[in-house]
Amino acid sequence: MSHYFIGIKVHSELSEKLMNWQSILRETMNYKDWTAKEDLHITLKFLGSCSDDRIERYIQLLKNESWPYEFSLTVGPAGGFGDQKRPRVFHAQVQRASSLLGMKEKVDGIGEELGFQKEKRKFHPHITLAKKQPEGGSPLIEVSEGSILLETYEMVVNEFSIFRIHPGSHPKYETVATIKGGQKI
Repeated sequence: MSHYFIGIKVHSELSEKLMNWQSILRETMNYKDWTAKEDLHITLKFLGSCSDDRIERYIQLLKNESWPYEFSLTVGPAGGFGDQKRPRVFHAQVQRASSLLGMKEKVDGIGEELGFQKEKRKFHPHITLAKKQPEGGSPLIEVSEGSILLETYEMVVNEFSIFRIHPGSHPKYETVATIKGGQKI
């Protein structure tokens, strides 16, 4: 069985900017996993291993809901999870906007109806740029004023997707279905 997650894909213009952040990171650190430009996203819910039937049911329930037409999020500055000298995950922070939190809650609620566990950890929206087995020194420690790692960007959200994970592939995530905002199908 394949593994899946639900997330918001990052549009190409913002992806370019985040790849610049990743380039700065590569100058001082090495990670086992570097996120490909095409795979940049905000995870709403990790589903894990699922049958095709269960995913199809989830997709139908998501499509039957009303979703916000669109909303904006602030992305940035750069951040990390774990020790800031050598964060286990290097990411772009994402604003905890009420529209995003409402979307997450609705996705979780539908998942619970289908038997998916609700995440026990607090939701920290982010866009992962690199993760696992960090080596070197983080550029976050000595970020000077004016650094692009401190910049913030606006991201318009008007859809989210269900992705199938293909470990070892490039890109790693395949879009299975996309749910558009402002539509009830």
